[in-house]
Amino acid sequence: MKKSLSLVLIAVLAFGIGIAYAAPMLIAPVDIQLYPTFPEGSKAQFTVDTVYAKFDTVNFEQTCPVYNEAGEIVDVPYPAVNISYNVVLKVTNTADTPATLYQLTFAAAQNATVRDSILGGTIIDTGARNNYSLCSYRHFGAVINGIYLDNKWVNTTWIPDSYNIYEGSNIPTKVPYPASVHRITQAQWEDSIIPGPLRPRDVAAFSVDHSLNGTIPQLPDNASEKGTWIEGVPLTEYYDPSGNPLVTMMYINGTWVDVTGKVTTGFTLPMLTTTNTLVNEVLSLGAQPYENIKSTVGPFASLPTPTWGDWGIGGVHAWFPWDWEKQPFNNTFAPHESRLLSFNHTQLFIMMNEGDAPSKGLTALENGNIAIYASASNYITNQPINGTFFNTVSTATQVKNLQLEHTADGYIYSGILADGQKFQQGNASLEVTVAPRTQP
Repeated sequence: MKKSLSLVLIAVLAFGIGIAYAAPMLIAPVDIQLYPTFPEGSKAQFTVDTVYAKFDTVNFEQTCPVYNEAGEIVDVPYPAVNISYNVVLKVTNTADTPATLYQLTFAAAQNATVRDSILGGTIIDTGARNNYSLCSYRHFGAVINGIYLDNKWVNTTWIPDSYNIYEGSNIPTKVPYPASVHRITQAQWEDSIIPGPLRPRDVAAFSVDHSLNGTIPQLPDNASEKGTWIEGVPLTEYYDPSGNPLVTMMYINGTWVDVTGKVTTGFTLPMLTTTNTLVNEVLSLGAQPYENIKSTVGPFASLPTPTWGDWGIGGVHAWFPWDWEKQPFNNTFAPHESRLLSFNHTQLFIMMNEGDAPSKGLTALENGNIAIYASASNYITNQPINGTFFNTVSTATQVKNLQLEHTADGYIYSGILADGQKFQQGNASLEVTVAPRTQP
C-alpha cells in the first residue's frame, strides 16, 4: 500500500468514527506496520468421535499438612476420590492427502456448552470457585486484522510509544514493534503484571456498568511522532468461569475502551465451556504448527504476540505418555485412515472445602450422565514453502452427552464394542484395536 493511499484511508477511518485529526496529519508521512498475515493453504479435515468411556471411582481419606490457628503445621485428613478413566476416541483423516495429528484433547464434565464469540477459546471450569479475584473470570486476547465498531470498519491502531530504562543506564530505550503490541496487553495489579489489559477489580466494574471507559479519546496532534500506527486491532474478551460474557475491550487511540455489544467481525468462533469438570487432558503428539516460527523468512518474521489470556488452562494435564524411542507413535495419518486412540489415567481430587470440585461432576457421573468434549488438531505442513508459511491447520471438535451404564466394573459407555470384544494395544501405547475376547 502506498503512503498517500494509506493516509487517505486513515483520514476516512478517523472521520467515520469521530476521531479528530489535525491538519498536519494529512500531509505528514505515516509508516504503518503491516498486519502479519499469511496465506491460507490446503487443509486436511479430520473427524473425532468418542466411541468408548469407562470411569471408576475410589473414595478414601487423604492426609494433608495445613497450618492450625497457632501457626503450627499439622496433618489433617480430608475426603478424597480417585477417578480412573479410559476414554477411546476414533480419529479419522477424511482428506485425500496425508496430515499430521499434533494435538488431541478431551474433557469429561457435568455440562459442556458451545457459544459464539469473536475470538473463540476453551474454559475448563473445575467448579473450584472462590473469592480470589483472579479466579472470578477468564480472558482471551488477540490482535485481529479488523473489526466493525458500531457498524464502521476499523483495521488500524495507534499505539503510543513506551520506553524501558535498563539498570545502569539513565537513557530510556524505546520499545520496538512488535514488542510494543505485547506491552499494551499487560496490566498492573498489586505491584505485579498480569496478562490482559484489565485488573480484576476493573473487570468487575466494567461488566456491571458498560458506560465506564466507553469513550474513544482523540488522538494527539502529533500522533505519528509520539507513537506507531499498526494494521490490526487488539481485542480482549472476558468471561465468568461458566462461559458467560462479561466485557469486551478494544484498544483504540491509545486506550482500552469498553466496546461490549458494539463490535462484530462478520463471523464467529466457538467458545467451549465445561462446568464441574472431572478430567481434562491435552496430549501433544509431536511438533507444533510453525515450529520454526522465529525464522527470518516468510511473513511471520514480524509476528507480534498473537494471543494472551487463559487459553483453557483450568485443570489441564499435558504430557507425553510414552517413551518415544521404545514406543514411537506415528502421528502422520494416511488419506482416509482411522485410528482408535485411548486416554487411560487416574485423577485425584481432595475435598479440602465443602463443595469442592468435582462434587457436582461426581453426582452427574453417579446419575449416569456425563458430557465429553474432544478435539483433534492437524496440519499438512508446518515448514515454510519457498520462504513462506502457509496455514494448513484444522481442528475437529465434538461435544457428546453420554448415557453411562453402572456396572460392577464402573460407569461405562460403549458405542463400538460388541459382545465378546475387547480393546488391545495397537502399534503404540496410545493406540488400541478391537479384538475378540478369546483369541482363536
